[in-house]
Amino acid sequence: MRKAVVIGLGIGMAHAAGYMESPDADLHGVCDLIPERTSRMGGTFESGSMLCLKPLFTKNQLAGKWEKAGVKVYPDMASVLSDPEVDIVSICTPDYLHLNHLKLAMKAGKDILLEKPVGIDIMAAEALSAEVSAYPGALGIGYEFRLNPAILKMRELVLSGEVGPIEGFSLYHFRTPFRRDKWNSWIQKREYSGGLIIEETCHWFDLARYITGKEVESLHCLTTGGVHQDFDFEDIAYINGTFKERGILQISHSLTGFDFSLQLCLHGQKGTVWCGLKEENYSSLDGGASDHIGIVSFGKPGMSPADARIWKWGKEATEPQNIRDLVKEFAARSAQNVPQRASWEDGCQSLRLSVKALESARLGKIVKT
Repeated sequence: MRKAVVIGLGIGMAHAAGYMESPDADLHGVCDLIPERTSRMGGTFESGSMLCLKPLFTKNQLAGKWEKAGVKVYPDMASVLSDPEVDIVSICTPDYLHLNHLKLAMKAGKDILLEKPVGIDIMAAEALSAEVSAYPGALGIGYEFRLNPAILKMRELVLSGEVGPIEGFSLYHFRTPFRRDKWNSWIQKREYSGGLIIEETCHWFDLARYITGKEVESLHCLTTGGVHQDFDFEDIAYINGTFKERGILQISHSLTGFDFSLQLCLHGQKGTVWCGLKEENYSSLDGGASDHIGIVSFGKPGMSPADARIWKWGKEATEPQNIRDLVKEFAARSAQNVPQRASWEDGCQSLRLSVKALESARLGKIVKT
């Protein structure tokens, strides 16, 4: 069995859960600079961090130490990468460290699952592309929404031709602020996180490409940063754009909410697809009326709502489970030596689009991508 180590136990806790369930890799070790996270398995949650990931573990697991579960605790990344027993590393460190940590992991010859974004500097990422292309090991990028069953249904409807040629794509994300408990407050500073658009809107650019199969041609972005004064970047972004060879897109993204809502819409020449995703079964945004997590509706323009085709999902459509499942898939594809669902170029392209959106906001005009 191949041995995996998770470096960074914030979002990395979902990676740990994935390897613990994987038939293709064992969770061999963990590494983090915050003592509470390595002293015991439930340390992350006891400090109030990343509580959405807690359901991925049993009560017995959370009550014990990592070592009790047969998981080694490494003091630093260097000790992980120098260990010849380690086959796989998940890099779940702060965004500004991703590229440097990727280079170190490649130098050590490990298979690598890199959390998104691939970095915050597109020129530095592109400078690494030749080396990545020649790398013999596996490399996957952590775009877990590519495994969300509602997203996969939207993509299936596009690929089957049922939607017809795409004329429009829209995405609306309403969420609570980024947590303020990160190591050295890194996420609150643009120089470390890249800001809202690089840190998280890169997800939505990836979905625009993944679902439609189209590439973005131009972007116009407006932002404001007036709500959270202790974050030095935008907390609301409105982005319009065009696809190459026809079609338009729109992304609305904010960190100013009190609940979670992710809504996507596809407008095709044959039909329209609407998708809604929640974070929990209860949502204040529909008054607790629905108990599903994800829903997709598909129909032709103007038809009766009762005639629409509808699909619903429960916890399998939540982001924590999507991350866990992405890790399991990465381990399987790595073992089989087949391409990963999201490639290095996918990661670079979503970063390029994020950087271009920021350029548009700064210049106050439409930019070509």
